[in-house]
Amino acid sequence: MMKKLTIKRTFNAPIEKVWDAFTNQDILRKWWSPQGMTSSFLTVDLRVGGLFRFCFKGNAGTEIAGKEFWGRGEYSKIEKPTKLSYYDSFSDAKGNPVPPSHYGMLGKNEIEKLLVEFTFTAEGNKSNVELVGDNSYEDTMTDDMTKGWNGMFDKLTAFLNMK
Repeated sequence: MMKKLTIKRTFNAPIEKVWDAFTNQDILRKWWSPQGMTSSFLTVDLRVGGLFRFCFKGNAGTEIAGKEFWGRGEYSKIEKPTKLSYYDSFSDAKGNPVPPSHYGMLGKNEIEKLLVEFTFTAEGNKSNVELVGDNSYEDTMTDDMTKGWNGMFDKLTAFLNMK
């Protein structure tokens, strides 16, 4: 049975604004990368079967400066503004799925498509987001994934709090 990674966050913004932050490529590009990285490429084809493609690039002054990590998601569920899911995989720059080892990462040497599901709920003027993702990685990779997601959500918090 596949392990699951679960992260819950509350954002100080209405659900429609948070939904847009996850689905509008111009907004998404501003926060969709782990700490120490930027989103150097991002496209969204928001429809079931549509592709979400992105590239994380290491910032200058980091140990991964200039290194690129490409990924893609194929949307599987879109229920505005409460549910969003996609099958996530590493990819090359052309969008072809590749195994994690392509980037020198631990994990399997085969291509994996891991389900990532977001559930959005409104709580007054705040929004709760629950991420549940398939996780077939070792515990050390799980820690890195948790740190990466929380770093991205910290960037989203900062973006949503800008006036």
